[in-house]
Amino acid sequence: MIERNERKPYWRHTKMQMLTSLLPFVVAMIVLPLYADALNDKRILGVPLGYFLVCHGLAVIAFVTMAAFVNRQDAIDHWHGAHEDF
Repeated sequence: MIERNERKPYWRHTKMQMLTSLLPFVVAMIVLPLYADALNDKRILGVPLGYFLVCHGLAVIAFVTMAAFVNRQDAIDHWHGAHEDF
């Protein structure tokens, strides 16, 4: 259990970590579709290339972002003494 005087710094670190983890995904979600039209002339498996890359690219970016979030959150938990041992 985390001590009462340690809760504020813990949640500050957690909030900052969450915001920095969401930033790459939000930027990719805004930027990738802007360039999809330029790639739609070619097709992969009958699907326009730009659409294909945007869909799969966002999925990969989401997975990598979540994996990094979990890893960094675990480090924050250990730093503040809030980790759980299984």
